[in-house]
Amino acid sequence: MSAGRRGWPACGRLGERLEILGLRVVLLAYWGTTSALARRSGKPHRDGGESVHPKR
Repeated sequence: MSAGRRGWPACGRLGERLEILGLRVVLLAYWGTTSALARRSGKPHRDGGESVHPKR
């Protein structure tokens, strides 16, 4: 029974790693989706720098 108790901390660390990995996958999927949608539906950029306001 003591061998089972030794396994718990390793499972906890593994669980944390899986949780972090899952979060990274979700964020990457979100970023990729929004990036693809922005490229697909966005207006073409003008040669004027990164200003939001049009030049007068």
